[in-house]
Amino acid sequence: MNTTISLPEYTEAYQAQQRQQVLDAEVVHEWECKLRTHFKSYSSFIVAGMVSTFWGGAYFLTPDINILYLWVISMVIMIPVNYFLFDADYDYKGQITPKGIIIQKTERVPEIFYKATRGMAYFGIGVCLIAGLMMGPLAFVGAGAFALLSFKMTGFHKQPQQLVYPFFESAKYRQTYSDAETIYQDDIYSLMCDIPEIEDASLYNMYWFGFQCHSPDFPEIENILKRYVQFSD
Repeated sequence: MNTTISLPEYTEAYQAQQRQQVLDAEVVHEWECKLRTHFKSYSSFIVAGMVSTFWGGAYFLTPDINILYLWVISMVIMIPVNYFLFDADYDYKGQITPKGIIIQKTERVPEIFYKATRGMAYFGIGVCLIAGLMMGPLAFVGAGAFALLSFKMTGFHKQPQQLVYPFFESAKYRQTYSDAETIYQDDIYSLMCDIPEIEDASLYNMYWFGFQCHSPDFPEIENILKRYVQFSD
């Protein structure tokens, strides 16, 4: 027998109130894992191959020892940047409260990369200022975007991403995906759930939830979830 659930009206204030309830509630269970894609295992080799092909072609066309120096510099820069920034690992932490789920994702990037980025940003600001003094205001026509970006990057720090999923206690959740995650290493399991009766897109997205965990941890997490939400058969 189908049951009709009473749906609230979605507003920004309602979303903020539901979110705050989750954050204020007591944490009854938490877990941690590391998210690393399978692609990371060979992405650095691909980058090294692309860089070597580019500079190898340049050296073939114009034999010059300086090209070999540029190849070495490019390899030293691009491989770590790809490994730590373009294909970063994540420290993943999940928490269950009676009111919802809190997820925190933090990039596993060494602090030296953030310091280097901030240093390059200050260098960029200095270049723009010197260009302005030497060439006049017209120098900023082409460098304006770079200068603006440099100012923004001076505050570049590691910032955890926080996701908050409130529960709709009177509704039944449907498991839209529940399986081992193939894109990650280390036996990661994913669960995604929604409430199909909700037609309003904003309300639907607010009450949708999903998370990752180690596969051996999932049965315990699922049992704890069932204390606070109902799942359809």
